[in-house]
Amino acid sequence: MSRHVVLSLFLVVSTVGCAAVFGAPSTVKAGCSYDQAWSVALASMSEFVLTQEDKDKGLIETEWASFASERSIGVFQRQGNRERARFVVNVDAARQPVKVSVRQIREFFSPVGARSQGIAWKRVPPNAEEERRLVQRITNQLLSEGCTVVS
Repeated sequence: MSRHVVLSLFLVVSTVGCAAVFGAPSTVKAGCSYDQAWSVALASMSEFVLTQEDKDKGLIETEWASFASERSIGVFQRQGNRERARFVVNVDAARQPVKVSVRQIREFFSPVGARSQGIAWKRVPPNAEEERRLVQRITNQLLSEGCTVVS
């Protein structure tokens, strides 16, 4: 019996730990119809290349955007690390108000040193400021469309 308790405790702690590292999505709640919230969320993503837009599921996903990382390599602090990020936006109309959630998925790659470990990308915490900017853009467009934004 105690073995199951220890295993359960481990699972709870590890799940909470991952949520703390990778954060909860940023959200905005809109007092308008699902169709209106969906249209605004989709229009707000116009600067990104979309890989998925499924209105029935309320899911919008962007393509990976790659860029040079600010993290340096090795003792000599050389540049060369890469990062990539993409956004996942969920529009949920299960209850009123409609909830629009924005989550950034971010990964890091280093071609040299102990961090490289072959060719694998490593998950890193999202940039909360980029998530907030996208939520603010969605919020502004919702307000300009006549929707109310609920805290």
